[in-house]
Amino acid sequence: MNRSKYSLAHHPEARQRALWLIRDYPHIKARLDQIDGYGSGGGNDGQPRARNPKSPVEGLAIKRAALADQLRPVDLAFDEIPEEYRRGLWLNIVERQRYPDYAALKTWQRQRQKLLWYVAEYAGFLVEKIS
Repeated sequence: MNRSKYSLAHHPEARQRALWLIRDYPHIKARLDQIDGYGSGGGNDGQPRARNPKSPVEGLAIKRAALADQLRPVDLAFDEIPEEYRRGLWLNIVERQRYPDYAALKTWQRQRQKLLWYVAEYAGFLVEKIS
């Protein structure tokens, strides 16, 4: 049997995690944009409001870094996919639409498999299990 380099058949949990990371991308991005827009409000007079004097900016920076780390594997994986398939894959995975008609179904399936493999690889989901 000729198995593709990009097969996740032996890593079903990595495939599912990669799929949900792509599907969560808009939500993670919205949260990141919300954090980025936090500093534009004019309601802060510089006085501490909580019992903990820790800087709220520090907490937001940590959250922002964690969210950006979740987006990075998806961005890198989409860069590996040819330009003409990116939008169709996005619409199929995130918005659950049918693939466009300008390529064969098998081509879309191969590109999707490749995308999921790259997301799993870049996110570190393909680490071999230690027995």
